[in-house]
Amino acid sequence: MPRVEAWELVKEFLFPGRSGARAIPPLDGGLTPNDALERIEESIDELPEPDDVVRDAFGSLYVTTADKVVRRYGLNFAHHEVTATVPGDAGAITTDHEGGLLVCVAGLGLVRIDQGGGTEVLVDADSDGVPTHCLTDVAVAGDGTIYLTDGSLRHHGGDWVRDLMEQNALGRLLRYDPRTRRTTVLARGLAHPSGVTLTADEDALVVSEAWSHRLVRYPLTDPGRPEVLRDNLPGYPGRISPASSGGYWLAVFALRTQLVEFVLTQRDYVEEMMRTIDPDLWIRPALRGLDSGLEPLQGGQIRKLGVIKPWAPPRSYGLVTRLDPDGYPLRSLHSRGGGRRHGVTSVKQYGDRLFIAVRGGDEVLITRAGDAR
Repeated sequence: MPRVEAWELVKEFLFPGRSGARAIPPLDGGLTPNDALERIEESIDELPEPDDVVRDAFGSLYVTTADKVVRRYGLNFAHHEVTATVPGDAGAITTDHEGGLLVCVAGLGLVRIDQGGGTEVLVDADSDGVPTHCLTDVAVAGDGTIYLTDGSLRHHGGDWVRDLMEQNALGRLLRYDPRTRRTTVLARGLAHPSGVTLTADEDALVVSEAWSHRLVRYPLTDPGRPEVLRDNLPGYPGRISPASSGGYWLAVFALRTQLVEFVLTQRDYVEEMMRTIDPDLWIRPALRGLDSGLEPLQGGQIRKLGVIKPWAPPRSYGLVTRLDPDGYPLRSLHSRGGGRRHGVTSVKQYGDRLFIAVRGGDEVLITRAGDAR
């Protein structure tokens, strides 16, 4: 027996179920920590837990927050109005070719909002009748075809952390054809797909899988033969969007920590924790810190003598990264353990400006794309 196989057997005997685990990579290179998110001065902060943003052809900014789509317009986006209220938490948003808005609604599916504010449910199930209750992102191709990520068949909305703790792989990649109004499944068994975008030439989709910590490329000619573009990311990748000069922008809504990775291997402990403890107090990633003495001890927000422990792994974190076409991180913007701009759920580029939805910080940040260093 080769020595490497013998060592794998020994590791499996000593650490059952964990011998295949991979170490969390460090934040270095293009992911080297900084305080760039904290230094951004322009922001919109009157919206609670903004989840996603999109600009229309006239320059208005639409933001999803709670069960509403809010339009911000005018100088510095100072004016606002509620465009529509939807029957669930509004998440991912984009525009279609007719100038309407496409919004993913937790517990329902995909809703279209026309220019007059009227709403229509486009997708609430696939062609086999399986509900689409956990749509996490949406992308529109040049021919009008709509691509969707469905995070989980079991949980949606704020229950994403329960899906992680159960270590589910119940997500799907979907395609909606507006001509036939049919929704077909391109891929199943995904570990909470949380973002989707088209490649520059629209011959493939790039999908972020949060619980697998990776980016996967799906050729549109043969989506059954996906290619892992980037794996073992140091955080949980969220929505992904095109960068104007090529490549992508990726929102990382929380970092991985050794403690959480270890806890996930202890199934009896996890089940007891989920049964007996409030979800806010689980050993888990979060979109924001609690500033509470009850917060689990891995939290970077835990204070001693008024000083944040710099060595404490952060429970929440803020991270946006610029990727090249192969998924390699070129540069990034951070909000570290002591920051307040945590839980980034979306980043979109329009011209030379970035719009960053910081759900954990209750802000939409606006900065120049070139400032992502």
